[in-house]
Amino acid sequence: MCTEELQTKDIAEILDYVSLDPEINLFITGDIGSFGIDGRHVRVKGFRDEDGRLSGVLLRYMDRNYIFYSRHGRTVPCELVASVIREDNPSLRGVCLSGKSSLITAIAPFLSELHEEVTMMARCNEIKALAPSSALAEVRLLEEKDFNSYLDLIDNIAEFSSFRHNQTREEQRDSWVAASKRGSVTYGVFEDGLLVALASTTADTAESSMLVGVCTREGHRCHGYASLAVNALLRDRFAKGEKFLCLFYDNPLAGVIYHRFGFVDVASYSMLH
Repeated sequence: MCTEELQTKDIAEILDYVSLDPEINLFITGDIGSFGIDGRHVRVKGFRDEDGRLSGVLLRYMDRNYIFYSRHGRTVPCELVASVIREDNPSLRGVCLSGKSSLITAIAPFLSELHEEVTMMARCNEIKALAPSSALAEVRLLEEKDFNSYLDLIDNIAEFSSFRHNQTREEQRDSWVAASKRGSVTYGVFEDGLLVALASTTADTAESSMLVGVCTREGHRCHGYASLAVNALLRDRFAKGEKFLCLFYDNPLAGVIYHRFGFVDVASYSMLH
């Protein structure tokens, strides 16, 4: 087993390798589609067997976010994957490694400082049900002028605390605007002018998106506001011609709501962080 720094010339090989699991690898295809392998935003390590065939890929987005995929469950180079991550980030501070649970769980003992969070990945090919409308709420696509309201809501969601990065407000604004220019969207629900719920996309391609950041402000929950945001976002993406959207959830109650919209469970997905 050897490692290789993959380059632009290897993109077709990478995309072919990950194509057997399009949902699990949506972040890989989305990041490569948005940035290529530019060495700044995206870097990809390939793991090859003695015949030179890919046996795994490790994509790094920016400095600390990693996604690992392998088709070969029993021959996963777990210790080698961990050593690559430690070489980049010796302290592991802020590092997040994600992927199919069977793979991440196997790597976890070699990154024992990190905690494994297990979620379920689900896929939606079409909207099965619409969220009921609300006379109290305004639902719309967020624009750059809404960033402060967006960040204020995100900063007050306890569930997102482990994923906050040490970025200045200006850096977060730049990242949000850049994501919007690459095709990501955020729908917000407003009550009396206050942003109370969100749903966003990331890893957007012509065929698919990842649904992320679904949340509702404390004190405004149980009114169906998050469902309104998800519904608006799904309608937007399918109207644009996308074939499917994926998401993660770890709350069974949320799973019931997502299933009602048409999401179907695909596989267990883990994050080490």
